[in-house]
Amino acid sequence: MMKKESLINAFKEEVKRTNQMTFPICVDSFTNLWQYEFGTLDDLPKEVEKLIAHRAIELGLME
Repeated sequence: MMKKESLINAFKEEVKRTNQMTFPICVDSFTNLWQYEFGTLDDLPKEVEKLIAHRAIELGLME
């Protein structure tokens, strides 16, 4: 469980520094790492999904 929390916290910090160009790369890196560590994205916490959606909207990448 600690590994998941650590990954999520690192992702939250990284996402804050993203822009339109780096955001997709950041998300790809995180989801690839998550999938590698845990085998699936099915158990991705809702807070992470919300964070991704919120930041995408902020950056004008999603409506």
